[in-house]
Amino acid sequence: MRGIKAQRGFTLIELMITLAVFVVLVSVAIPSFRTMMARNELITVTNAWVGALNTARAEAVKRNQSVALCGKDDVPTSGVGSGCDGAVAGQVRYLPRGGGGEEALHGELIGLVSQPLALAASTTVRFRGDGLGYRGDNVTTPYNTSSGDPAVVVLCSSALSTDNARRVELIAGSTVQVTTETRSSCP
Repeated sequence: MRGIKAQRGFTLIELMITLAVFVVLVSVAIPSFRTMMARNELITVTNAWVGALNTARAEAVKRNQSVALCGKDDVPTSGVGSGCDGAVAGQVRYLPRGGGGEEALHGELIGLVSQPLALAASTTVRFRGDGLGYRGDNVTTPYNTSSGDPAVVVLCSSALSTDNARRVELIAGSTVQVTTETRSSCP
């Protein structure tokens, strides 16, 4: 007679050890995954603001007239961008020379900013037909964050403990620069 072959499978102890290893790996991976997701959201929204800034400059040059990127701070009191406020922050708009209402060329970006992400600051930037950006009502000195002007936009994530803020800066009215910083608290 042939011997009966024993069926092979997993013992209860082997299954429990495998399950314990799996639980340890998942408990380590989930916080890292959350951090990665928060960092990616911050980078994505920052890139959307940089894209809107570049769109405003390109449209100003293409149309050879003023185009504004709306912010919630330093809102112009007249002309293109005068209707900018926190509700339309990130919107690109222009006012036709021949009159008529302002036209939105790019939708507002404030809708992309939701907890744990916060908009710490945003400034209205006007681009003239030569492609140079100016802060708010100032149309004589180009926007320059390296000379003391505030950042165009500051985004902050309360889900991150380090490198939790991005500053979009405009150097000499034309060069866009993004810097990373750590803030102790986000608004």
